[in-house]
Amino acid sequence: MLRKAVLRRSHGCCENPGCRDNQPVGWTDSGDPILEVDHVVEHAAGGRDHGENMIALCPNCHALKTRGRGRAELTLRLVRVAAERNRAAIDRSKRT
Repeated sequence: MLRKAVLRRSHGCCENPGCRDNQPVGWTDSGDPILEVDHVVEHAAGGRDHGENMIALCPNCHALKTRGRGRAELTLRLVRVAAERNRAAIDRSKRT
């Protein structure tokens, strides 16, 4: 359920503000955009299963966050982005 909530929040686009092409690269058989919902701070490092610690990333940005040279800086940026987007999604849901 949390995964679906993060995908809805992303509107089908990569949530990395530095993504070169944040449009979906394609769609799954079930109609979901091809995005990888990831823990910004990994479980092993104390990351929680919560919307403010989950982010939708395209496969390229997920690889950058996981294995890229600038992964530490990207992770710091994504911590902020995930928290902001989660708060905005909660605010939107309260207004409806």
